[in-house]
Amino acid sequence: MRLVALLLALLVVGLLVARQLDGGSPAQVQKPATVSDEAVPTVPAVPRRLQDVPGFERQVEGYVNDLAAERARQLEQAESGK
Repeated sequence: MRLVALLLALLVVGLLVARQLDGGSPAQVQKPATVSDEAVPTVPAVPRRLQDVPGFERQVEGYVNDLAAERARQLEQAESGK
């Protein structure tokens, strides 16, 4: 009985491996076009003094918002096929 269970387990594993190896071509992923340096905002410098932290927070928020806007623009371009 153990031998039959072992053979069935090996059969299942073999079928899974065969399906994985013969799965056909993988999905094609298009790489995004490279982003020019002028389109990406510069990363804000980390403040060295405690007084500069509020300004740094505003800089980081602006940086994140700029990146989100750039990603949205790139996504819109990709969806429109340009």
